[in-house]
Amino acid sequence: MRSVPIIIGSLLMIVSIPTYLYSPHFLSLAVHSFFRSISNGGAVNTSILHQMGYPSMSAVIPILQYSVIGMAAAGIGFVLFGFVAKKIPKKVVVKLVTEVSDKEKEIHIDSKPTDEKIQTNLRSIRILQERLAKGEISSSEFLNLKRFLE
Repeated sequence: MRSVPIIIGSLLMIVSIPTYLYSPHFLSLAVHSFFRSISNGGAVNTSILHQMGYPSMSAVIPILQYSVIGMAAAGIGFVLFGFVAKKIPKKVVVKLVTEVSDKEKEIHIDSKPTDEKIQTNLRSIRILQERLAKGEISSSEFLNLKRFLE
């Protein structure tokens, strides 16, 4: 569960309900105050808007309300996503510890192995350990390949 989408969706739904209910009233108030400002307090004439190319109030109000319904639907989607989505797990570092034979212990103790074959063998075993840690090979494949290298 993620909390941020739930909060955003809840806010969208909370805002959309009063907006849906009061948008016709606020829109008509805005239009009337606009006409009062141009007519200096005289009679309100909506035919000026029609002459300027604006649609009628009966056409604008449903469009506004449908867009607010869309906003509420988006809020519901955010809330559902917040409940369904899982949190992204943080990266976990796993260190793989394997058993080391006596021969390899001796080689690890020496800082400079003299035999080139032993160095190649150690590099190969390290690569196998990395592949095992990444999950590219299974533990049984690791043991078989390790025996093959030794």
